[in-house]
Amino acid sequence: MNRSILLLGAAVWALAPAMIAQEAAAPPAEQEDTTHRLAPVTITAQKREQSLQNVGISVTAFTGAQLNDANLSDSNDLARLVPGLNIGLPTGAGNQPAIFLRGIGLNDFATNNLGPIGVYVDDLFISSPGAQIMQVFDLDRVEVLKGPQGTLYGRNTTGGAIKFVTARPADTFEAGLTGQYAEFGTMQVKGFLSGPLADAVRGRMAFEKNDSDGYITNAFDRSDAAGTDNLSVRGLVDIDISPEIIGQFGLYGSRIDQPGPRYRSQGVLSPTDASTPCDTGAILANDCVNVVGFQNPDDFYTVNQNTATSLEADSYAAQAKLTWELDGFSVTSITGYQSLDKTFLEDSDSSPANILTVQYGVESEDFSEEIQLAGGGDRLNWILGGFYSSARLDQDQRLDLYKEFRPLIESVDPQAYPNGFDPAGAAIGVPALDYRTINSQDTTIYAAFGQMDYQFAETWRGTIGLRYTNEERDFKQDASLVEAGLGVFPLFAFEDQQVDEEVSWKLGLDYLPSDRSLIYASVANGFKGGGYNGGFLFDASEQAPYEPETVTAYELGLKTDLADGRARLNAALFYNDYKDMQIFTVVSGGGPIAFQVLDNAANAVTQGAELEFTALPAEGLNISLGLAYLDTELKDYRSDSGLDFSGNSLVQAPEWSANGMLRYERPLLTNLLYSAQMDFSYQDKVYFTSNNSDLLSQGAYWLWNAQLGIKSRSGNWHLSVFAKNIGGEDYLAHGFDLTDTIGANQLMVGTPSQVGVELGFRY
Repeated sequence: MNRSILLLGAAVWALAPAMIAQEAAAPPAEQEDTTHRLAPVTITAQKREQSLQNVGISVTAFTGAQLNDANLSDSNDLARLVPGLNIGLPTGAGNQPAIFLRGIGLNDFATNNLGPIGVYVDDLFISSPGAQIMQVFDLDRVEVLKGPQGTLYGRNTTGGAIKFVTARPADTFEAGLTGQYAEFGTMQVKGFLSGPLADAVRGRMAFEKNDSDGYITNAFDRSDAAGTDNLSVRGLVDIDISPEIIGQFGLYGSRIDQPGPRYRSQGVLSPTDASTPCDTGAILANDCVNVVGFQNPDDFYTVNQNTATSLEADSYAAQAKLTWELDGFSVTSITGYQSLDKTFLEDSDSSPANILTVQYGVESEDFSEEIQLAGGGDRLNWILGGFYSSARLDQDQRLDLYKEFRPLIESVDPQAYPNGFDPAGAAIGVPALDYRTINSQDTTIYAAFGQMDYQFAETWRGTIGLRYTNEERDFKQDASLVEAGLGVFPLFAFEDQQVDEEVSWKLGLDYLPSDRSLIYASVANGFKGGGYNGGFLFDASEQAPYEPETVTAYELGLKTDLADGRARLNAALFYNDYKDMQIFTVVSGGGPIAFQVLDNAANAVTQGAELEFTALPAEGLNISLGLAYLDTELKDYRSDSGLDFSGNSLVQAPEWSANGMLRYERPLLTNLLYSAQMDFSYQDKVYFTSNNSDLLSQGAYWLWNAQLGIKSRSGNWHLSVFAKNIGGEDYLAHGFDLTDTIGANQLMVGTPSQVGVELGFRY
């Protein structure tokens, strides 16, 4: 294991016996002062309500109040609160995120491939990557589970899971409305209404509306760009059907209708000779141009692009959960349905010339059913489950390359070419392609799973879990070239089926030296099924199905409450050994088109350590700190295209990352409280591609945010002012290599500094 990990881990474990001994010697509970203590956090990571500190797995959890205090914009902002979590935006705000946890993730922008980090809303697994971006509003809590998840969950994931748990309907009437206004014409309104609807029936409605002009200026027409326009709504109903049967029902909807993202163009060619590449220093200094001589404006948040962009997405979901409490055990049925309809048009060349535009279209539907049987008592807890899912996804994607030169192509006599069309554009020396690919994917999943934990001694508890998974994918793809006046030219048709099955497992051992401390060790095997490249391919030989990936994950952790409950320390050491890790990257290989690679790395390793510390050092003062160290390596990865990435780091995997928050809240007047808050996040250097190019990377940076507020003691209203990215740090969120295609890299910029005000009321 890496020396840095050992040193960090040794520091914690050297102190652990003393800390545990101190807490074990604490006075009995009835003699303790219970004021000004850290509140317990209740989670359902193991499908039953438990204290976060009594669960032998690595979980970071936040209550709804903590999320409100953190002033998150959407689910992507979670990365600044969770050690080891990194979320990239390969295709901009509002599109599917690339979620990485402990270095594990997938940055494929095609919508037919899920990453290894699962996303849940309540008990519903979000099966389409395009629907995994969501607004953070009216939540009871968020739980981030690290490591393979399978022996407790219907849908299997190898890297972890993020669970958004909504606030359930209340027994009495409640309502709230909050408005926010910030720079760049940013407006947010969210609210909820909850209470009894009839005897034994409770309901809750919640919504959030976001609008923003955007923080990027398009010099082409002086318009604002990178704006947002989205609406999310949620309706929940809880019914006490009988003393033994409880029903929980939910409808979820989201609508996005906004301009598409604007990427920054990073030219890589000499401004005096377009056939000569620039050196790295000149490229990073923005001294170079793309294939038609365009140079992006120097200002970090200014672009010059001619193509109108758009993003329209409608996603809907429904969930019905029925729980029967029987004598000694319970039976739970979770039925889910979800759909997505999305179109997305981007100016891929990021310039005022018509070099490359891409349009994505996707429609998907998914039906799932999960049955759980669970029971237990003081010493034994167990769960058995079965899962079924049937999903259909259709993609319609269009790529228009060198439209600027199409009039020249069309002027060439088509009879000069055997097929009536020259797809290589030999007449003018450049490829000019109007390319369309249509593919469909049907996925059927069956799984059976179970887990039990047994406390076999006063201070010892063991866990064992087992899972069987069967996944079947049927994939069809048709690709063609279209040229005005010349017709449609089929490139290839591909059809295949892949069936994967695997048995995965988990073993765990917990040691509980006191009621405030837990030391745990676990080893788990995870599995993620194979699939197909849903991107832009030009020959059937490029469509090589990628294989399933498996991981064996080892973890050693400590959880303890200190200082009579006023401080809390959680720490973990982990080692993940991957076989056939699924890797996606866009690379240039000397040909006319940058190609998309989606295949398997034979061996990869991620290892590291994490610390989370929370304390109440004084009345009204709350401090939380997080630190993560990560070492990743592609041990053996030679892609099907012949590229060797062995020895490189994984993408979006910073060696060091940290976060922290300091919040102080005290009385101001008889009926008022004031608060001051400062939070930060730090991220070490990350690479955006598997070849670890410095051109497609982001160096280490800090982000600082602050908030000042007042509120009534009753909590009926609050007013605050906030500032994000204090100091205006310029940073990149993601990037892709398009040098062979357009002579430039495509970069997604992070959000700039922003100041705003918020006013909220609650009844």
